[in-house]
Amino acid sequence: MRHWRKCQLSANFLLVLISQSFGTLDPAISSVGAVQRNCSDSEYWNPAGFCCDRCHPGFKLKKVCPKSGTRSTCVPCEDETYIDSSNNSENCFTCQNCKKPHAVVKSQCKRHSNSVCECKPGYYMKIIDEPVSLTWECARCSKCGPNQLRTGECVGRNNTKCQCKEKHYPVDKFSCKPCVECRTDGCEYLCTSSTPPNALRSVNPTKPTNTLPEILVPVCACITFLAVGVFMVYEGIRLWRKRQRALSPQLSLPDAEVKSEDKPMIVTVSPDTNQPCETEQCRELPDCVPREIKTHEFFYFVLDEVPVGRFRELVRRLGVSEQEIERAERDHRSFKDAQYQMLKVWSGSGGGNNILSCHLIQIFIDILKTMYLAGCADSIESKFLSQDRSCSH
Repeated sequence: MRHWRKCQLSANFLLVLISQSFGTLDPAISSVGAVQRNCSDSEYWNPAGFCCDRCHPGFKLKKVCPKSGTRSTCVPCEDETYIDSSNNSENCFTCQNCKKPHAVVKSQCKRHSNSVCECKPGYYMKIIDEPVSLTWECARCSKCGPNQLRTGECVGRNNTKCQCKEKHYPVDKFSCKPCVECRTDGCEYLCTSSTPPNALRSVNPTKPTNTLPEILVPVCACITFLAVGVFMVYEGIRLWRKRQRALSPQLSLPDAEVKSEDKPMIVTVSPDTNQPCETEQCRELPDCVPREIKTHEFFYFVLDEVPVGRFRELVRRLGVSEQEIERAERDHRSFKDAQYQMLKVWSGSGGGNNILSCHLIQIFIDILKTMYLAGCADSIESKFLSQDRSCSH
């Protein structure tokens, strides 16, 4: 019995020690987390257990702050290097080199901004290897060939755009020929008639073309449409009057029937607004209600659908600059948070707009299809645009 009491006292004493040890550890852990959460945007978390201030753009970190309330030691970036955002990095980025054939410097590299290159007039910036690293060269602008029309200027990263004239088909990238058979791409208009387009003119070239049937067709169509509309209005009024006569309690009196047509129809409305609506008009609802697409809902769905290895290529095609991509990766340890920030830069939602337009989402889907990610594009389209398109039809 005594041995049992000794064991019980020892067990109680051990439980008290364990509870006290956990009680002393929890406040420390929670206090560290609280301090870490209190770091501002201009600070970063020091593993020593306090917040340190970040270096300004154009400066790199030389020495971290020794304790809370002190400042980090930052030094300017060396020549031909830069950092364009607040940071705690120990190295600056190398400036872009514009020393390429037919390239000129649009803006010089500074400590807080990268250099910007452009091509001389008559050349455009041809991207060679964008997904891995932005590799480019200045290529000579193309000229439109025979039977072609220029549809786009040669400027920036875009070469001259050309297309064939009407009733011509492309032979190669820079030349077109007149259509001779309807099976050729661009000559489908020849398939509408077995007679060549110039056969009628060759029979009697001096006889003027008769344009009277071309004028009569739309005129007759308008007259028919107006006649059908007047007939439908007349039938509607006639049926309404017939229904009013059927509901009238004085069918046996011809005079009363005639007079009832001249009397205005009085409709009484019940003052009780809580009574459920039972008329046919009230039961008619719109086919659909336009759906507001939340920005965060779309972003997280995209992050789950798009492969990680193709994401940088995607945001580059969407127009996000290399500086914004590198900034997002530096400022967010989590790769998913960095991807989210890149999508925010693309959509321009940093200003507080939480709704995405269908036009932006359609552009996003078209870019995915050009990257041969049709499965991702179809998933996003069925998730966010299928309902809106059905409503528009």
